[in-house]
Amino acid sequence: MDRTAWIVVALCVIGLVVWEVYLAKQMAPRPAPVTATRGQTSATATPEVLSPSPSPLLTPEAAPQSVESTPAFAEKVETLRYSDFELRFTNRGGGIAEAVMLNHIAEDAKRVTLNSPKHMPIGAMIDDPAKPVLPEFMLTRDSDSSVRCERTTPDGITIRKKFSLLQSNPKKDNFLLELNLDVQNTGAQPYTNPDYFIALGSAAPIHPRDYPYYTRLVWCINGKARDRNVSSFQGSGGVLGIGAHAAQAVFQENLAGAEWTAVTDQFFATIIAPLNASLAGKNLDNWKVNGIWGRSFEVSTAQNMAGIEGAMRMPGFQVQAGQTYTARFQIWTGPKIYHRLAQLEHNEAEIMNFGVFKIVSQFLLNFLNTIHGFVKSYGVAILVLTLVARPHCLARRCRSCARNTKTTPHG
Repeated sequence: MDRTAWIVVALCVIGLVVWEVYLAKQMAPRPAPVTATRGQTSATATPEVLSPSPSPLLTPEAAPQSVESTPAFAEKVETLRYSDFELRFTNRGGGIAEAVMLNHIAEDAKRVTLNSPKHMPIGAMIDDPAKPVLPEFMLTRDSDSSVRCERTTPDGITIRKKFSLLQSNPKKDNFLLELNLDVQNTGAQPYTNPDYFIALGSAAPIHPRDYPYYTRLVWCINGKARDRNVSSFQGSGGVLGIGAHAAQAVFQENLAGAEWTAVTDQFFATIIAPLNASLAGKNLDNWKVNGIWGRSFEVSTAQNMAGIEGAMRMPGFQVQAGQTYTARFQIWTGPKIYHRLAQLEHNEAEIMNFGVFKIVSQFLLNFLNTIHGFVKSYGVAILVLTLVARPHCLARRCRSCARNTKTTPHG
């Protein structure tokens, strides 16, 4: 090899060593969580299921509060099943308690399941994610592809949500649905709702050896994704002091009109994108995400696994008597399949986080998926891709050797 090649190899080795040191710091055993005494806050709050009450907007310092209460109603579940996943809706807050991946297997031969009944249901409308109140909704299954959630408050405010599976062609790898939210004022007085939150649910590592960096809270503004990974909640000394930060109970940030937000692990994601909003039949200009909230939680202390829970903040509204506020959302809850996410209209494919090798990664991934379309096996597709790429690399090496031979003096 020439001098340039040796420099490249040396830099790659140095980069690999630095990366491994960084991962070792991120995956180091965490101290056991401190048990909260009465009156103190806890970072693993259980959603409250009592009647809702107005709550002020969160401050950046607000931490999740522990709530120990017995549900005032029996939980009911409705299920929608499609070719690739099964959605389990709960009347606790009117959202998706679990999304079961029918064709993906996790540890102990169990199906991969996104979100958990221990966390906020996906699509729940809440005032304060640090202390979520999940009132009872009436669940109605409209058809094989839609479920309605409805609740009326004592002051005449009716909240209706309709979750509908979206058809695609082909039907395979379809993990898309739409949420229509209506808030109707059937009372006599105006109803004002300050900025509210839509729950993203939770994400956690599928396998004990999954990199914690990929368990993240993600948001996209102007086609560029930003994130906060679960390790950032723990605090770190960084690498040689670079990237050092203190531990934090929750993360909250104001956003300037995000296109979508998500919680994701290394392989799966729940992505919610607002589509539009209207009041009394007139479209609103301010309907994009204006804030993000998230917290980490322990999955397994012994295996050093942590998950992340999130919610996105939406602009508030005022509904006069007899008027209705409407908002539409698109939800993807499933594996991070690049060619499917790239077909969506809000830059959802940015969640792949290709990094500085984005162009090369996209090309190879698209090529791999094209081969998979013919051979129907990713193992075979990888072998074919290797055989296709190897002659090209060998040809470049032969040309480089030939140039070196010509320029090398002979004694």
